[in-house]
Amino acid sequence: MTCLLLPPVPASVGAARRWAAPLLPPDLRDSVVLVLSELLTNAVVLTTEGRAAGAEDIEVEVVVDPTHGHVTVAVTDPSDQPLPSAPAAVEAGADHGRGLLLLDALAHAHGWSPRACGGKCVWAQFRRRAAAPGRSGPRPAAAQPAGCTCA
Repeated sequence: MTCLLLPPVPASVGAARRWAAPLLPPDLRDSVVLVLSELLTNAVVLTTEGRAAGAEDIEVEVVVDPTHGHVTVAVTDPSDQPLPSAPAAVEAGADHGRGLLLLDALAHAHGWSPRACGGKCVWAQFRRRAAAPGRSGPRPAAAQPAGCTCA
């Protein structure tokens, strides 16, 4: 597990992409980085809406399962606003609104949970396209990312 704390500013999205990309298996890298960008963008927007400068940092967590090569990413932010459902469609010319559609399309599983200490954690799991040599059967269910619990 690898974690990164970032301020809730737009520049943090690019910083998180550059930080995460080398940690990821090549066959999952593009999908994971794209979803991570979307989750972090949402966290930055929700954290800074209606808040003064100096808002609490956002935590980004990346877990690569070394046995199976699967990846879990989690973004924890101080906003208590729940994650909405993905829209059914987005107008072609709209400037935003596609992030949750991308999450639905690219992640094997995803969800969110409120944190007892405040804020929420949004996570996404990605499975390798091909099973590792000598492995078969379903992958055991992953535990909730550490960032989703209060320390």
